Amino acid sequence: MLKQVTAILLLSVAFPAISLAADNGAIRAITLSSGGLAEVSRSAAVDSDGVARLEVPLDQVDDMLKSLVVNGTEGSVAGFSLAGPQPLQETFKGLPFTPEALSSVPSLLISIQGARVSVTSGGKTVEGNILGIETRKAGENAPVHLLTVLDKDGAVETLALGEDASVRIEDADMRAKVAKAAAAIARGKNDSTRIIDIKVNGAKSSGDIGLTYVVPSPIWKTAYKVVTGENGKARLQAWTVLENASGEDWKGVKLTLTSAEPVTLKQGLHQLYWRERQEVPVDTASNNVPDPDSGDLSNRQRLASDVEERAAPAPAKAMMGGVSRKASASAYMADELEKPAAPMQMAAANPTTATESDISATFELPGTYDLANGNTLSVPIVDAELDADMVDMYRGGSAFPNPIAAVMLKNTAGVSMPAGILTLYDSKIGYVGDSQLSALPKGDTRLASFATDRKVSISEQQAPTEEIASLKVSDGVMQAVVKYRQTTTYTVSGALDGERTVIVEHPIRDGWSFSSGESFGKTATHQRLKAVVPAATEKTLTAVDEQLQSTSYALVDAEPDMLLGWSASTHDKVLTDKLANLADARKRQVAIQNELASLDSEIEKTINEQERIRHNIGAVPDNSDLKKRYLKALADSEDQIAAMNERRDSVQEESDRRGDHVTDIIRTF
Repeated sequence: MLKQVTAILLLSVAFPAISLAADNGAIRAITLSSGGLAEVSRSAAVDSDGVARLEVPLDQVDDMLKSLVVNGTEGSVAGFSLAGPQPLQETFKGLPFTPEALSSVPSLLISIQGARVSVTSGGKTVEGNILGIETRKAGENAPVHLLTVLDKDGAVETLALGEDASVRIEDADMRAKVAKAAAAIARGKNDSTRIIDIKVNGAKSSGDIGLTYVVPSPIWKTAYKVVTGENGKARLQAWTVLENASGEDWKGVKLTLTSAEPVTLKQGLHQLYWRERQEVPVDTASNNVPDPDSGDLSNRQRLASDVEERAAPAPAKAMMGGVSRKASASAYMADELEKPAAPMQMAAANPTTATESDISATFELPGTYDLANGNTLSVPIVDAELDADMVDMYRGGSAFPNPIAAVMLKNTAGVSMPAGILTLYDSKIGYVGDSQLSALPKGDTRLASFATDRKVSISEQQAPTEEIASLKVSDGVMQAVVKYRQTTTYTVSGALDGERTVIVEHPIRDGWSFSSGESFGKTATHQRLKAVVPAATEKTLTAVDEQLQSTSYALVDAEPDMLLGWSASTHDKVLTDKLANLADARKRQVAIQNELASLDSEIEKTINEQERIRHNIGAVPDNSDLKKRYLKALADSEDQIAAMNERRDSVQEESDRRGDHVTDIIRTF
């Protein structure tokens, strides 16, 4: 099976030659970026006037205007010229008729009213200047158009325009305008491209120049094929899949792929924009005539300083700015061209040259390629042996108890690999699954998960606790630092038939510290734990998250139970005794405060009862038995209030004393 799978990876790709016309000059090379752009380098013929012509699809014109440059040192772009974005509309702006006017003889004659014409219809011919056309209804038949002209002798003639009507425009200027309009309409029917005239300075007459520009292109994709072995290694091939959507065939083109994702922008440069202007009304009212201006005396000082500034020599750097920048740019380009490339040649089965830059990897495909417009190409770009470990991956909080089988790949190929889809084969059993591979920088590792391992199950339990980490009293305020801890235990029930390497991804909690004896690195969102689980055994992995929270409490208001809890948590015996003493004092204070609150409630209740009695007394007859009962009840309530007030005063004194005692204890901290 291994031989069969390996044969799949090492398939050679043959591409039939395609004979294509190249009206725009030959495309030499194309670099496709992951940003969805293609950098096209091509040759273009320069005529004796120093002009190179390039026909491009209309939807690429904006990018051509933005990015086109001349390669090499044989010339420079002096300017571009091309038809505007709306040539048909612009053409008719200068004509006395619209495109619709050319659709019929009557509408044309109406639009050129006053022009000299010769019109024949129904065997009759009239010649003269058009005065107008009258439309008459002819019953249920089609309307009749009656042409009226003024001939050279001043006579007015009429002619009914039938289906056989023919017109000759005698006015040469008007005839040229109609011909121009007809040509514009013909061009507009197939308005899908633009011919760009590129004026080149310094190019050899009737020679070729190199042009480079950037246009949109489909994003090239990567498909990985991986075959794992038993020695901790895996054979990896990366195949690119790309399309020719340039609008023209490629013949003998050098292809380069780059994983760079540059900032890509577009702008409608080949569009018409008009700035809105505020209209200022014409003022026709009479104005006061101002006195003649006597001049601004401060202009003398300003002009004098300007003269001195112009007389002073310009700094050397400013004078040479343009030259030095050009020279520096030329030197840089020369250095870049002369600098030897540092390619990383892959295995013999894959002659693609890969190079690594600060932000991307570049893959230069071997040879050249022929690819018709609209066709797809797939070729290998990487063929390497990587370090590979088979593992089970479980993510904390998952709703499924079974881990996912994965291969951990370490990129030892020496070049970063772009993101792509991955097909995994086992050297013994063949296909085992698919995975997604995110961008893999050189030297980095990635987990590529491909199947559920139902022979292994994982459960998790969480045990939250909290404890006082430290206590500190200052100015009657207790600063309590509480340590919150959550311990998560992952229990792995191993497979019955073999050993497993298990990686657990434990969620990272913002603001919490993490610790584990099985720690094995982390991702942007998860801590990783790793353990080797022998066959038919259980193993636990423990993750501890801790967080310290500081809270301030005024001791004078602290609850007795809280004070007792702090007293039991601190290891400072002096502080323990003081907190216990304060807890007892606060307990007594709270008790007397509760008694005082109870008395206040009884007094308020009695006073409310008195108000009810007084209201009832006013509602019953004088000298009645009921009124006497109310008066006695009112007197009894007065005695009760007096007794309760006396008791309240005594309790208030005790409450004040106990409050003072609490304050005295707090002062000792």
